[in-house]
Amino acid sequence: MATKNSSQPAKQSNNPIAVWRRLYNGDTNFDFIGRRKWLYWISCIVTLVAIAAIFVFPFNWGIEFVGGNQFSAQQVEGHELPDVEDAVKSTGVDVASGQTAGSEGASRYIIRTPDLSPEESSAVQEAIAGELGTEADEVAVSEVSSSWGDAVSEQAVVALVVFLLLVCGYLWFRYDRDMSGASIIGLLQTLIFTAGIYALVGFEVTPNTVIGLLTIMGYSLYDNVVVFDKVHENTKDILKQRDTTYGEGANRAINQTLMRSTNTSIIGLLPVAGLLFVGAGLLGVGTLTDLSLVLFVGIATGTYASLFVSSPLLVDITLMSPVYREHTRKVLERRSRPGAADEEDDTPSKKVELEVDSDDDADDEPSVKVLSGASTAPRPGSRPKTSAKTSGNRGSSGSKKRKKRR
Repeated sequence: MATKNSSQPAKQSNNPIAVWRRLYNGDTNFDFIGRRKWLYWISCIVTLVAIAAIFVFPFNWGIEFVGGNQFSAQQVEGHELPDVEDAVKSTGVDVASGQTAGSEGASRYIIRTPDLSPEESSAVQEAIAGELGTEADEVAVSEVSSSWGDAVSEQAVVALVVFLLLVCGYLWFRYDRDMSGASIIGLLQTLIFTAGIYALVGFEVTPNTVIGLLTIMGYSLYDNVVVFDKVHENTKDILKQRDTTYGEGANRAINQTLMRSTNTSIIGLLPVAGLLFVGAGLLGVGTLTDLSLVLFVGIATGTYASLFVSSPLLVDITLMSPVYREHTRKVLERRSRPGAADEEDDTPSKKVELEVDSDDDADDEPSVKVLSGASTAPRPGSRPKTSAKTSGNRGSSGSKKRKKRR
């Protein structure tokens, strides 16, 4: 009688439903780290295009940063925004920006101009009122000094530096120095790309834009922490074994968190998309465009950077260490040796054959013959095993003793 115990990995189905199920459960094995050079090229090209856009298309700084006057008037049926702008230009004053803000029934014209003298401001106020057929007092006027914008910019830079230092310190303390550096590089790529899109679109840069930038920084780093926490879990004791490299552990972490990061981004993008395309686009709430655009671009870019920029960079930075390079070399060398698959198999198949002696002697036991991989050590409390040959010899010896007695 022979028994065989063997295990083989189940084949994974490649139909779309099975692929999506594995993707959702984090069971995929896409080789992102192996293709990280392509990811680097894509990120470099996008970053260079964003930097070029910033220099070719300068930012449209809002009145809060450059100073100036802002005129606001209730929208009147039959009058469009270009008509109001032409009325302001007729006074010899340049229009820095113009937009329509508010929903239907409460929509207002917002006209921004450079710094004006009291006489010029009154002339513009009367020109707008004359175009709309209202009183001059119904046109609200506000003045903003450029020094206020300078103070806002300075405080934003201070907040940015403090934020980066705190995040670096936390990542260094929670994980290690390599993860801290990779996170900052991915974050800078997110900010540069968002700024480039802002320059290309030509949206006005306001304090809301600064708030949005600080928000996406926090979101991007949150996604980084999610991915890096899984990388840390997969590679915690990786130097103590010879089956997986650091890059493979990081690649498995990306696959495991891919759907989680995607779902989190979609949930964050849906309300922002409603704010951008419905609020600013359809309802004409222009004051929300600066905030919604920076959030929309930043969240999408931050997710990409955390998965496909920071994580591959972490692998390359870590492999600069001689210890991890040597570990990777040993793992790959071990795999290349013949019979490495048998060495890695922790549960080898076993074949055990029981040979039962046909002798009638009740004291004789069946002999056990190990064909492959079976342990020959006796179990505690078991009787000694005897082969058929030994049984036969014992039987003949007993016969000779009986003859002597006769």
